[in-house]
Amino acid sequence: IVILVVLMIVAIPAIILSIVDFSPHKLIIQDDIAKVGVKSFKVKDIKNVELLKDIDINRRIKGTRTLTYLRGLYSIEGENQDASVYIYRNKSPYIRIELEDGLLIYNDKNTSDTEETYKKLVETIN
Repeated sequence: IVILVVLMIVAIPAIILSIVDFSPHKLIIQDDIAKVGVKSFKVKDIKNVELLKDIDINRRIKGTRTLTYLRGLYSIEGENQDASVYIYRNKSPYIRIELEDGLLIYNDKNTSDTEETYKKLVETIN
């Protein structure tokens, strides 16, 4: 019984840690395709790009929510559609990318990288 209890104490955290993704997310643009996490889209499908100081994320529909980041499909305050979200918590600003078939909210781990990604997106779509 003691061995079984010890195995459970070790196994449960190991299983939880193996499920959680600790790798960083990064928006990559190659040729005419942009990709972040499992989400990819054609650059020509971008309708609008905005840099937002704040974003109000309501609830998770599916995905991951950790102390560091949010990734997945989330409900966003003020939007009439759910959004694919790849953000680091409390790391303003945020990039709002309106696509032909959806919405993407993204940021990098630090402000300067997010601003640089935003500039690259604007240059790419213009």
